Amino acid sequence: MLKKLFMFLALISLTASLAGCGSQSESSDDTQQVDSSAPVGTAENPFKLGVSPMSGWYAWYGVEGTGIFEQNGVYVDINFFPVYSDSLTAFYSGQLDGICIAGSDAIAPLNEGIDFKIVLVNDNSSGADGLVVSDGIETIDDLRGKSVATELGTLEHMFLLKILSDNGMTIDDINYVNMTINDAGPAFIAGSVDAAVLWEPTLSMAVEGGGKLLYSTESEPGLIPDTLAVRTEIIESSPDAVQKVVDSWFDGAEMLEAGDEAFLQAICDGAELSMEEYQVMLDGVTIFDKDMNIATFAAGDDYTSLPYTLEKSAEFLYDVGMVDTIPEDISVILDDSFINS
Repeated sequence: MLKKLFMFLALISLTASLAGCGSQSESSDDTQQVDSSAPVGTAENPFKLGVSPMSGWYAWYGVEGTGIFEQNGVYVDINFFPVYSDSLTAFYSGQLDGICIAGSDAIAPLNEGIDFKIVLVNDNSSGADGLVVSDGIETIDDLRGKSVATELGTLEHMFLLKILSDNGMTIDDINYVNMTINDAGPAFIAGSVDAAVLWEPTLSMAVEGGGKLLYSTESEPGLIPDTLAVRTEIIESSPDAVQKVVDSWFDGAEMLEAGDEAFLQAICDGAELSMEEYQVMLDGVTIFDKDMNIATFAAGDDYTSLPYTLEKSAEFLYDVGMVDTIPEDISVILDDSFINS
């Protein structure tokens, strides 16, 4: 239950001291020798993949646990980060080859000159992010004057603004409380705020703590994509390894879609969740297979298109002051060669 413990501790803001801890699924074996001069994706120098607590990203444990990586001829070292932001720092500093990253979180590093590409969409939130409210709040309009917590500049913030806009309201109509997701969940459960916009597993914890789910991304397909980003240096030096990692995801997606028991059990073992717990989390995401990836990488005029979603995310981040500029061409960070191979 170690990863569950990590997530709970994160909710009470103690994760900073725990960021270096791990489980049997992490790269914590001090006896393992890594030869950085060997090709990436080999036994001597595995592809280092950063994974954070998210139901879709947990599927990588199924890929690992059922031997799909090895079957495709690639060695992958999954590094688990209880604190998502820690994984971003590790990726930007070159400690990871690839990272599970929310689409909108790719905008700021693009502006800062971090050289990477999004090569795969793992999943879209379809209920894994939502607005939870206290008793007495029945509609979005009932939020007027109420305290609503979520973190400034995050996808949850963007989601909140869209919910308000769709109902003829703005952020000025509520008492907005800027609070990290890790803090917003416990604050809501404690009754310190009237509502909060959260993601899983914090969302389920808030509902179990007495909250009511008023609105979720089940009504907003494509708004929140979760992706795999890879450093351009790795793409250029080891494209075969990247291809095999992407192929492994598609193989795993097929097994997950089929409800393969061994695959699901490998996920639960790696994530240290019960089958029931993971099934609840899985209900909130749509896992993307090869065909869905090809479709979402294409240009479009709604949130089912990844380029469109990234453009809208950049506009949002600029409007709230989280980035100084909107990238001239966001598509430069999209590499669809591996999903089309």
